Amino acid sequence: MVLGVSPSGPRLTRGGRGQLRWLPAAAAVALCLMGGVAQAGDGAREPHEHHHPRQGGYPIKASHLAKFPAFVVWPDTAFETTASPFRLCIGGQDPFGLAIERFTNEARVGDHPMTVTRLPLVSKTADCHVLFVAASRGQTPREMLAAVAGRPILTVADDGLDAPGAMIQFVSVGGRVRFEIRVDAAQAEGLTVSSKLLSLSTPRGGGGR
Repeated sequence: MVLGVSPSGPRLTRGGRGQLRWLPAAAAVALCLMGGVAQAGDGAREPHEHHHPRQGGYPIKASHLAKFPAFVVWPDTAFETTASPFRLCIGGQDPFGLAIERFTNEARVGDHPMTVTRLPLVSKTADCHVLFVAASRGQTPREMLAAVAGRPILTVADDGLDAPGAMIQFVSVGGRVRFEIRVDAAQAEGLTVSSKLLSLSTPRGGGGR
């Protein structure tokens, strides 16, 4: 297990006015996220997943994607019902394979079971709560982001992509998987990012290979 916690992660519960609120366990997950960043460079002993040069840190990224929702509040209008699925979408070419299911299987965000949807092309009708923007032959990252603009969808872009509008972007720092958060982009779409997650963000411009 990459981050040392259950793939389901902490659950979110309903707070005042029906909004999602963070559980105290989110602090523990923050430490696990920080640990995952260190493992990406310093050697979790799973060589086929972490040290293979073609893996690109994707098991680490998959684990982060499954845990980011614990630190974000969506407006009630983002869900059809109180128990409708929480949809994690992968736009473009899927770099994760079965690794993403490893971390999302049986995971829940509050009462919402997490599901994974692969979208070779991202359209304006894409039904997502999180959109991971990957490399694609059919769309540029900017086109994917434009397709979901104006909606409460947490956009997460892979490192090395030209995706300045993404709310979170993975970056490589000293061979380690880290991420940069653009909180203004999230707030513009009605999403609230926990200060715990913001504290783990790499300073803007701190990426590089």
